[in-house]
Order: sequence, then C-alpha cells, then structure tokens
Amino acid sequence: MQLLLAPVRVLYKIYFLCYFILSLLIFYPFFRYQLAKSERFPKAFKWMRLYAWLWHLFTLIPVRVHGDRYAIKQGAYLILCNHSSYLDIPCIYVVFKQYFLIAGKKEIEKYPLFNIFYTSGMNILVDRQNQGGSLSSLKRIMTELDKGNPVALFPEGTISPRSPGLIDFKSAAFSLAISRQIPILPVTFVSNWKRLQRKKFWLGKAGPGFADVIVHEPVYTRGLKKEDVKNLVNQVRSTINEPLSERWGTTLD
Repeated sequence: MQLLLAPVRVLYKIYFLCYFILSLLIFYPFFRYQLAKSERFPKAFKWMRLYAWLWHLFTLIPVRVHGDRYAIKQGAYLILCNHSSYLDIPCIYVVFKQYFLIAGKKEIEKYPLFNIFYTSGMNILVDRQNQGGSLSSLKRIMTELDKGNPVALFPEGTISPRSPGLIDFKSAAFSLAISRQIPILPVTFVSNWKRLQRKKFWLGKAGPGFADVIVHEPVYTRGLKKEDVKNLVNQVRSTINEPLSERWGTTLD
C-alpha cells in the first residue's frame, strides 16, 4: 500500500513545494518592508497570519482548532507545542490572533528567503550548539516576556523523528516559566505529521486533509519553584501527548 501511494504523495509534495516557493516570492517584498523596522513587527505579524492562512488554504490543509476558548487573550505566557511537521510553524499563526514570537533553531538562518522571519529580529533563533548563543536567546525571550509578549516554543527542540510520538522535552522553557511565574499554554498538533511527514521523499506521508490542533487548558506556575521543574515537564508532556495517544496510540517512554 505504501508503494502504491508513493507516487501520489510525491506529486502532492511537488505541488506543495511549488506553491511554497511561488507564494513566498510574491509575499517576500511585503515581508521585507514590514520586517525592516521593529515598529512594523505587529503589522508584519498580520501579514504572516494571512500568508499562513493562504498557505493552508491552497495546500488543501484547513486548520481545525479544538479548545480555542482556552487561548489566553493578553499578557506574557509560553505556548508549548509538539513538533511533528514543517507545517507546525504556519499552523500556529493560524491558531493564535494575539501577537507572539516564535523561537526556532539557528539552522533556519540558512534557509533562503524563509530565513527573513528569523533574521529580521522579530522572531528568535536559538543556537543549541553554543552556550553563549543559547544564553543570548534566553535573554531575548525574557525581554519579550517582560514586554508582555507571548513566546511559542517547541520543547522537543526539533521535529520528532518518530512523530506522532514525542521525544524528550528540554527543561529550559519550564524553568523559564517558573522563574517568571507565567502560565504555559500546551498545544497539540494532532495530524500535521500525516499532512507532511519529515521522512524520505518517497515514503514520508503527505496529503490534503484537516490539520487538527488542540489548545489545552493553561498550566499556571504561580507558587512553583525550581524543584518543581521535572513535575511540570511531565505534566505538560502528558497533556500534549493525551490526544496523540487517543488517536494514534502513542505512549510516553
């Protein structure tokens, strides 16, 4: 069955890639202008939301949000999501209307055109291979939180090679949430891995369909201390995994 579906998936991936390149070329001048100055970042954010919405529309992957009533309306908090696909970043822009920033891995700065979303200074690049770079990124995240801006992070650190299964969560984001006494909003991307799986070009799953996203109840950290980090990590990881377990039978190690 996998071999029979492979040509269809490859055709869809070619279409997806062509649309991505063409649409980015069209929108790039708008992003270039809006991201040139920090005072334009909020307007750039609106353009990015529009671009993400159109991306999902024309790739035939509409976003279906469950639990959006739990979305925090204002103030600083961390949005923590599982990382299952390249779709996760545009998807999160469709889900949340409030201005926020995303922290991504430093390797993104090597991606032509797309890197403008991170190298412009709006979003945050994290160099996990360099202690000094990681510290600089952490300071930037704290600065944005102090401004009252939410920050979205992927605590797995990379796209899980065994999606929809989770890999270990890194504790830095949870320590930060406790130190700043800010809430965590867990988010599960339930089906993104199936819409565009990060595997070999011929065998990786890909195709149109709903991108199901679950926004969970906020986890509040007020009163927690640094010794509570491990329990907080386990709590949030379990929450994010629950709908994955129900739908795909994933388990936590």
